[in-house]
Amino acid sequence: MNSTPEEIILIKECCLLPIMLDMLEKQRLEMEKSTSPMKTLYQAALIRLQNTIHADLMNTRNQLREANIKMWKVHSSEVREKSAFKYEYSNKGYRGVFEMLRSLVRAEISKKFGQYIGRVFNNKFSD
Repeated sequence: MNSTPEEIILIKECCLLPIMLDMLEKQRLEMEKSTSPMKTLYQAALIRLQNTIHADLMNTRNQLREANIKMWKVHSSEVREKSAFKYEYSNKGYRGVFEMLRSLVRAEISKKFGQYIGRVFNNKFSD
């Protein structure tokens, strides 16, 4: 076995967190055009989530760097047809592939957004 379960989790996080940041940014830009009376609240919530996820992404990348794990995205039509993404990585002299199907990515991201919302907004209203 060339990668520990903890290292695979770091690789997965490094793949999912940028997708989540892109989704939040898209929502933030759409909210800027909104005339909703809740616009300010929604924007503040989106920014807080973005900041928290970005900090976790930087921490994850640092951990990968410290473990000397390198990743790169595979671009091909085959990947786009069946997967949300495919990355290759090198770790401890071994090469591996990390790939997730679209349905699994959606489920993971949904779960992670729930966790982040709970984490960010539990006991944080006094800021």
